[in-house]
Amino acid sequence: MAQNDELFRFQDLLKPDPKFRGNSDIKAAQDELRNAPFVWWPVKTYMDQNGVGPEQYAVMGCEMAEDPDEETTLLDIDEDHEEQQEEPDLVPVLLNTNSPWSAFLCGSQGSGKSHALSCILEGCLMNDPDIGRNSAPLAGIVFHYDRAQGGDVCEAAYLCGKIRTKVLVSASHIGPLTERYEAIAQRCGAKITVEALELHSSHLNTARIKLLMAIGKRGETPLYMSVVKRILREMAINKRGVNDFNYRDFLAGLQNAGLSEMQSGPLEQRLDLLEAFVDIKPRDKTVKIKGKPTVLATKRNKNRTKARVDLFSSDPGSLTIVDLTDPHVDEESVCALFDICLAIFISQTTCGKIIALDEAHNYMGEDNAATANFTERLLKSIREQRHQGARVVIATQEPSINTRLLDLCNVTMVHRCASQAWYDILKQHLAALKGEDHQRVFEKIVRLKTGECLLFCPTAAVGIDERKGKIKRMDTDYCKFLTRRRITADGGKSKLADGSHVE
Repeated sequence: MAQNDELFRFQDLLKPDPKFRGNSDIKAAQDELRNAPFVWWPVKTYMDQNGVGPEQYAVMGCEMAEDPDEETTLLDIDEDHEEQQEEPDLVPVLLNTNSPWSAFLCGSQGSGKSHALSCILEGCLMNDPDIGRNSAPLAGIVFHYDRAQGGDVCEAAYLCGKIRTKVLVSASHIGPLTERYEAIAQRCGAKITVEALELHSSHLNTARIKLLMAIGKRGETPLYMSVVKRILREMAINKRGVNDFNYRDFLAGLQNAGLSEMQSGPLEQRLDLLEAFVDIKPRDKTVKIKGKPTVLATKRNKNRTKARVDLFSSDPGSLTIVDLTDPHVDEESVCALFDICLAIFISQTTCGKIIALDEAHNYMGEDNAATANFTERLLKSIREQRHQGARVVIATQEPSINTRLLDLCNVTMVHRCASQAWYDILKQHLAALKGEDHQRVFEKIVRLKTGECLLFCPTAAVGIDERKGKIKRMDTDYCKFLTRRRITADGGKSKLADGSHVE
């Protein structure tokens, strides 16, 4: 009898929610739509008719016919050669800006991946009816570093014409970068803020100090790290575990540790890096004068600016670019600093976030501890994207930077490339390429024009089965896709030998 009572008590929990009784198919479709990174226009139309359409979206582009002969145009010419407007036959594909997702964009230089990244940023940061509906814009951060030191800046800066944009750069290279970014703003008829990246002392904690100190080849722990860890542990005990890092106490511990010359040399380089980007008094220098060790007090460079605690606190609809291009800063140090900046941005920004890596191959290609740590930070953000309210976009020429990033992203946009080695990586990690004629697919990629890509997105809502009231997903298919034009200025131009530029 008791078992029957228990059985009856469970019945209400097992029945469909009364709010959706008789409409469970629509409820299931709504849940599916909510998690779809891309939504085809017919899906939006059907869901709107049932009162459960997408809340926030931006047009991203349109699907293209595989055969060029099948492609259609908006204009037809009649017998009198007059242009006649017909019903639009380009079906928009919408980017879901409301739910978290992650995207991996790859392709050769000039193939359109930075353009695609900029269109994604437009859709997520702007509320403009020309591209969609976005009542709760995100806050964005873009990481950029030009390994070639060739004068290239982050193309996302061209969004400054319609989006409030701030650029954080190295204090030792602020002059040249300010000039380049202000030139972009002038071309856009807008303003852009360029500041030195000055971390506040309160941004330092045990984990971040260990991160900066442990730079080196992955698996090869620097000789001084055991001493550094011991000092940090003792400091934590003295503070009873309270996260209140004191740089002077840390230096005193190092000074009393009796480090050998072989240990102190590399450690000094790491401390120099820390002092170059953190608003703290530099350590005193010990030099020999007339054969006697003499301590010389040092002062912070008067050209350095004062740090702000809320440096990375970002409002909805704003963009922060961290560009650490600098001949004095190597890729390894850049990754360590990006890692710290990302952690602070996530902790200080309370609204939804979009995190983007521009030209990631310039700083994510090396096998070192800093790159590994930054990769882990990104993977954590992707895995916890729903808890952090984050969207992660990685734009790179080389899909090989870390295949775990490729595995976890729910969107992959493959732009034109001519490398068989790159394709070999893609076919191992994209389910839609299993069992495909790989030579045929590779030829498709090689023939792609600028702005075109092959879009892989298993959870994309591509159609509706109206008989069952269910959304059709892309699953293990893919499509040829054309990214829309930008509504902000386009900076993706190539410089020719005669000095002219072409898009």
